[in-house]
Parts: sequence; C-alpha cells; structure tokens
Amino acid sequence: MLVELQVRNLALIETLSLSFGPGANVLTGETGAGKSILAGALGLLRGGKASADMVRAGAGELAVEALFALSGPETFEGLFAAQGINPSDEIILKRTVLPSGRSRAWLNGSLLTVAQLSQWGEELLALSGQHDQQSLLNPARQLDFLDAFGGLGPLLKEMAELHRAREAVRLQLAAAEAEINELQDRKDFHDFQLAEIKRVNPQPGEDDDLMALKARAKEGARLSGLLDEAMRHFYGDDGVLGRLDRLASLLDKASAVEVSLARALEGVREGAGALGDAARDVKDAHRSIGKDSGGLDEADARLSSLARLKRKYGPTLENVISRFEELKGEKARLETLDLDRQTFSKRLALAVKAAGEGASRLHAARLKAAAALSRELTGTLGSLGFPKVELKIELEAPEEAAMGSACGAKGADQAVFLFCPNPGEGFKPLSRIASGGELSRVMLALKTAQEPNSDQSLVFDEIDSGLSGNTAGKVAAKMAELASRQQVFVITHQPLMAAIPGKHFLAEKSPDGGRTHTVITELAPDQRLQEVARMLDGSQPSPQALALSKRLLGEVS
Repeated sequence: MLVELQVRNLALIETLSLSFGPGANVLTGETGAGKSILAGALGLLRGGKASADMVRAGAGELAVEALFALSGPETFEGLFAAQGINPSDEIILKRTVLPSGRSRAWLNGSLLTVAQLSQWGEELLALSGQHDQQSLLNPARQLDFLDAFGGLGPLLKEMAELHRAREAVRLQLAAAEAEINELQDRKDFHDFQLAEIKRVNPQPGEDDDLMALKARAKEGARLSGLLDEAMRHFYGDDGVLGRLDRLASLLDKASAVEVSLARALEGVREGAGALGDAARDVKDAHRSIGKDSGGLDEADARLSSLARLKRKYGPTLENVISRFEELKGEKARLETLDLDRQTFSKRLALAVKAAGEGASRLHAARLKAAAALSRELTGTLGSLGFPKVELKIELEAPEEAAMGSACGAKGADQAVFLFCPNPGEGFKPLSRIASGGELSRVMLALKTAQEPNSDQSLVFDEIDSGLSGNTAGKVAAKMAELASRQQVFVITHQPLMAAIPGKHFLAEKSPDGGRTHTVITELAPDQRLQEVARMLDGSQPSPQALALSKRLLGEVS
C-alpha cells in the first residue's frame, strides 16, 4: 500500500507531500489543473520513460519518492533476493530526473536500474488510464491475472520447482558437454604429450642422480690413471709383488743354512701377504671404475632425453612429472565426463517429462479458470456500460509432447484476452481494439473478480470518461466495492465517482510570483461537499447542487 508520496519539480508541481489511506483516494480538479500529474509521478516509479520536459522549468532535478507498507513482505522475498536487497516491510522507491533527461532510481537507499525499478513498480502499482500503457495489455500480466483469479498458487509453486529442477540438470549436462568439447579439442595433442613423457618415464630426482654420476665419472678418469700406475707397481715386471716373491725365495734358501733368518723370512712373507691384499683392493677398484665409465654414455643419452622434456614441460623435472600426472588426470576426467553426460541425459529426460506433466496440470487448471473468468468478466462488464460486450480468454500452448521442453517457471501457456464490444464484430485481442476507458473498466471488473492483493495500489485515471447516468453510478459502486478490499486511486471528473468513501484530494492551479503551480490538498468533509457540488453545477454551486452533493456523499458513505 502506498502510504506517502513526495514530488519535487514535476511539471507544474514545485513541491508536494501527500499521505494516503488504505481504501479509496479520490483526486479531482478543473481540467488542466494537473490531476494527471499524480499518475505521471506514479508512472515514473513504475519505470516509465523519463524525459527532460517533465522537469519543472528552471529546476535542477525532478524527484519522486514514495513510501510503501507491505502487509505480506514474504511475497517479495524472491525479488529482494534477486536484487540483493535486505527484506523489509517498508519500501521507499525514489526516482530522479535531470534536465538532460537522465534518471536514477533507488530502493531503500540502494541504487536500482530502471528495469529493476519496473519490477517493483509493476508489483506495487497498477496504472489504468486513458493514455497509460496498461499492465492488462502485457501477455505475461494477463496470465498472472488468470492465475490469481483461479487460485493457482500451489500449482505455480510446483511448476516453478519442476522448472528449477529441469534447468539445474540442463545446466549440469551443458557444463559436462562443454568440458567434454574442450577436452576433446585438445585430446590428440595431449595424447601425444602423454605418450612422449611416458616413453621416457622420468623419475623424481633422476636428473640430479645422473649429474652426480657424471661428476663421479670425471673423477674416475683421473683415478683410473693413478690405479693403472699402482697396478704396474704391484704386478709389473719390476713390481713389488714379484720382487717380494723373489726375496722370499732367497730368504727361504738362506734360512735353511742359517736358522736365525727364519724370522726375516716370516716378516717378508707377512709383508707380501699384506701387499697382496692391497693389490687386490686396487685391482677391484680399477675394475669398478671401468664398469662405471661403461655406463657414462647411457647417462648422457638419458640426460639428453630428460633435457628435451624439461624444455617442453619444465623448467624442472618435477614440472614434467606434474604435467604427466595432469595429462593422466585429464584423460581419466574425459572418461568420467562421458559417464556423467549419460547420467545427466537420463536425468534430464526424466526432468523434462516431470516438467511437462506439471505444465499439463497447470494448463488444465487454467482452462477451467479461463472459462470461469470469461463468464464473470462478461457479466460484470455488462453492468459497467458494455451491455453487449463479450470477453473471452484463450490459452496458447505447445503440443503436449513439447510441453516439458518449452515450459518456463510459469508453465507453457500464453493467455490472450479477446474482446468483442459489439455483436457481430468478432473477437480481437484486447490490446488492439479497447480504448483507455474500456481497458480501465476491464481492469476494474478483473480486480473485483480477484482475491485482493493488499500490497498493490490500483490507479484509475478517468475510468469514467464519457460515462453518465446509470452507467456512471454502476462504475462508481463497483469502484467502491473494490476500494473496500484494496487501496485504489481514482482521478475523475465524475461526481458519482468522487463521492465514493475514502480520502478526497483536490488539484488546483495557483499563480505565484509570475509562475503557475499545481497544488494538491486533502479536503475536509465540508470542503469535499463543496467540491462534489462544483462538479455537479460549476464553480458557484446552487443550493440544489449542494443538497445533491450531500445526498451523494451520504448515500455512498
């Protein structure tokens, strides 16, 4: 419900601050006094087009600010969440327009885009006037009207959940397929890389071990020369082992003559044995060096292979091994994704089937609601000045087999309101043949047929244009009925409409300092009596007009 409205520098309005009631809020005034400026201000809050000529001449900025009280804020949870705004049971919408025509919008101090503002405006305000774009002409809103009349909230909630589940699986499948395509695009190249690394089969730290081996091999070459020389001293023609052997032979013979030489012979033999052991150690070391040097070529070849891998996948061997594991993981991932794709495809088929069944149930319920609403609207419009009118609602939906894929969060239907104002003219879409006044009365009939939406304010701008007598009275009575359930704003020239129960505001032009201002004030009961009498009999109402005004206000109050 709209509680307060503040307007600055909009056309003829310099400043305006109004408080509204929960039922009817009537606005009257002379032609050209600026009554429709109020509708224009609310239109800006609904995301209507802003233009530079709206800004009061000489003003730096146009501003419209409105406070709405929500009796059911939970209804707007999805909209709060979608726009990243903290939920609240009070909403302040604000829109400014600069002389350049540029505009900005806010909700509770947070900046909004005009598209976001429109979402809130359409939920909080329904405008119905001679020149306004009617929400009734929007096919999506027509479907909302039908659902609200039919009380299809539970089916809509179920449909939204089925749609969410289907889209969640569809996104999973799409993500899997996108990743598969990405991996497939580079599969051949990555298979080549995997095979290339696998052929070499590098091991952690292997290059360091081989470099250490090469370093030892270089030292081994010098050691080998030393051991060669040592071997000559041990085993050469004049080597120490041969000389000790000859010495031992001489002492053996000498000790046979001189027994005291036996001790010398034993010492030589012990020394020969120790030197023999040393010679064998040198020989073994020499043999080992020979074996090591034999693998040096293999080490060089291995290091060369590892170096090639490091140039391509390095710079380190750890990088190469890490890349190998990554490629193996990618290959395994491709196999897993293919299984995922099969699983998601099966799930999607089930989700599409379930969504189609939900859309079919909703379609069937809408058909019943459309027939009932068509009858009720036709009957109500007959009492609102359309004695021969016919209105019917048709639903357009895809074939049942295509329901599951085509349906959205609100099902697969499109509602078309068809209107035949006169017999024999045939039915045509409401948007093509209905005038502003006719649309307003259709909106009035529709809103009285629905359960009240207490958080939406309805604005009727000259709904009674061109009406008089009995029809005007019936329209006024229907408006009063609607106002007893929901907040309505009525901009009117019709005294019968102006007399319905509620607050009454008067728009007047006021010259001030060489400029004209539009002033809107709330009327006290005696002032309201005078205003309705003026609407009946002109600016100087007669006693008869005053008496009739008093009777009208008494009858409807």
